[in-house]
Amino acid sequence: MDDYRERKTVFEVPIKRARPVVEAQYDSVVHEPRGVSPASVVALVLAAVAATVAITLLIVNYRQTNTDQGLAQDRNMAQQAQQPAQQPAQQPPVIVTPPATQPATGPVAPLGSGPSSAEIAAAISSKLLDDPDLASIEVRVTDGTVTLVGRVPDDGLKLRAEEIARSVKGVRRVLNRITVQSE
Repeated sequence: MDDYRERKTVFEVPIKRARPVVEAQYDSVVHEPRGVSPASVVALVLAAVAATVAITLLIVNYRQTNTDQGLAQDRNMAQQAQQPAQQPAQQPPVIVTPPATQPATGPVAPLGSGPSSAEIAAAISSKLLDDPDLASIEVRVTDGTVTLVGRVPDDGLKLRAEEIARSVKGVRRVLNRITVQSE
């Protein structure tokens, strides 16, 4: 609150038509603190220190999070590298059974004219076993006709198995019963 004092002075001047003149003078006394109080300075310094500490903690936490994520990724890659590569499942052995002998109904080929069905089946199976993608294909041979049965993930492997079968000596025809089954 402003404190003030009031002083009144009345002057009378003899004039014909004299009027009293009233003059008022106010001396205001205002008590304004100059500068900033020590408590305000302490409060500002504490606020600045708290803000600096908070920002520093956020930066450290961010770096720690990034470091933890990097370590987790490195740990996962190391575990994957340490695990032995998964070997393909053991394929059952290919068993070729020659068809039961039946009396010949047509002309009989002379001995030594070409490989037998068992020899053709063995040659094709051997070539298919050399390719890990085609090792699961089953081979059946009857009178030079080869039947391929099994599953592969794409058409390219199906065609490759058929080409391998056709490349063996003594094959007259290939029946490709391989199914394409995407994994």
